[in-house]
Amino acid sequence: MALRLYADECVDARIVAGLRRRGVDVGSASEEGLLRAPDARQMEHAIALGRVIVTADHDFLALADDLVARGGRFPGVLFILPYTMVGDAVRAIALVALAREPRELANRIEWIK
Repeated sequence: MALRLYADECVDARIVAGLRRRGVDVGSASEEGLLRAPDARQMEHAIALGRVIVTADHDFLALADDLVARGGRFPGVLFILPYTMVGDAVRAIALVALAREPRELANRIEWIK
């Protein structure tokens, strides 16, 4: 089963569009009406939807670490490293999303470069 993703508002819209062209199931903060919502709210929403967060916002790294420290669970984080080109991000995220199982990403952070 392919991963279902949730793109934080900091993710370039071209990345979301490119993922969809490749058949990746990806929702976004914009579509969910959560633009400018606090990062903790974004994380809660992604968890409720069972979607892996796609972000370039370092705050999600701390949120994920805090959840694990408290014994919580989250579907995973795909963290886009700074200076990653749009095309490279799309290819790397699509590869992970289409080849990995949800259980493989649970409570993990994958680095996208």
